[in-house]
Amino acid sequence: MPGSSVPEAGARGDSHDRRVAAILDITEVLCGKTEYTEVVAAALEASLDTVDAESGCVLLHSPADDSLVFEYVVGPIADQLLGQSFSATQGIAGKVFRTGTALLSNDVRAEECHLRRIGDEMGYPSRTMIAVPLTTLGGRTLGILQAINKREGAFVHEDLELLRIVATQAATIIENARLHEDARLGAVARLLGDVSHDVKNLVSPIIACARALETILEKHFARIEDVLADDRADASAPQELAENAAQTRARCAEARDLLERAAERLTERTSQMADCLRGNITPPRMEPTDVAKVAAEVVSVLQPTAHGREVALVLERSGDCPAVLADESRLFNAVYNLVINAIPETPRGGRVTVGVAAIPEGVFPDGHCLKIEVRDTGRGMPPEVLRKLFTGDVPTKKPGGTGLGTRIVKDVADIHGGTVSASSEPGRGSSFTLTLPLGPPQSPDGNHGP
Repeated sequence: MPGSSVPEAGARGDSHDRRVAAILDITEVLCGKTEYTEVVAAALEASLDTVDAESGCVLLHSPADDSLVFEYVVGPIADQLLGQSFSATQGIAGKVFRTGTALLSNDVRAEECHLRRIGDEMGYPSRTMIAVPLTTLGGRTLGILQAINKREGAFVHEDLELLRIVATQAATIIENARLHEDARLGAVARLLGDVSHDVKNLVSPIIACARALETILEKHFARIEDVLADDRADASAPQELAENAAQTRARCAEARDLLERAAERLTERTSQMADCLRGNITPPRMEPTDVAKVAAEVVSVLQPTAHGREVALVLERSGDCPAVLADESRLFNAVYNLVINAIPETPRGGRVTVGVAAIPEGVFPDGHCLKIEVRDTGRGMPPEVLRKLFTGDVPTKKPGGTGLGTRIVKDVADIHGGTVSASSEPGRGSSFTLTLPLGPPQSPDGNHGP
């Protein structure tokens, strides 16, 4: 190796024991970490301690600009180097990354590819170095690990081999940590989008109910004042006043229940967001669920919203609807989204119908299923919009709309092993059907599948 002087290792038995002990120690350290930055730090610190190096770094490749980034640094100039980058075609690091071949040098300045300016500018020149690629077991190189300036003596082949083993372990764990982080962040981003969408929708009936309460109370209080002020009131006035008061009380109680339930739903969704940010993705909670009852609750909660837009909101239940295994909260969100999307698309005097029906015969999805259909007499959708439904790319013209509603419905259908479909015609309304399986799937001969 040009410019390199590599002393022989010590006694073979001692070297073997040291290598095995070091690998076991480092493996224990690495496997105890889950966060990506912790893995990087643990890999570097354990490696440097093992080979008795003054400093070192982990450089990870950034595909965006084909650079190597100082992801973690230990040593006198750690603060100056951390976060800096240089081209992946430069220096010893670049050579090791490109070729995938480790390098050991006890005379770094003699290496032609050595990038001297970094150490010279910061007053910490490299004298001795080991650089090994961070290559996963699958053959993907993520970056390199460097050990710089042996405290006493020179680096030996034993040090190189040990760091090569450590680098392979670290690379695989780093890649897994990255995948874990990407999955977690992806779930966070996805749930945050869903939550923000649902929060906006869930607030709508709360506001509508509050306004309805105000209007109801104003009318009846005005009626009471008129009756009491009218000296000519006949004998039936007190009875009429009592009946009005009873009706007002019942309607206020109903509105209060709706407000409380909507607030509970809102709190539940917010808790899911908080759990997700902590890395705890809430799994579906499948329990026997009365789907007709869920649909009735959606209709009840959104009735004030529909009334305020002068749209009739009706629940239709066909025959007996057996309970199905479902996550009640997610199912509520799916039906809610379909209805809250339909109401503003329906002109005044129009109608939104929520139908629930069971089809026990046949094979899923045409039979052995429970169907929830949301139909409206609205404007309908053109074919180009209909094609993009359930993808997250559906365009929305509603003020403040996100286009997430139908994709949320698709996610809920997938979680339950069901299907969702839509049909529409411009000017004639739209229909969405969420189909859930009734119990275990059946084979074509009518028997339960395996």
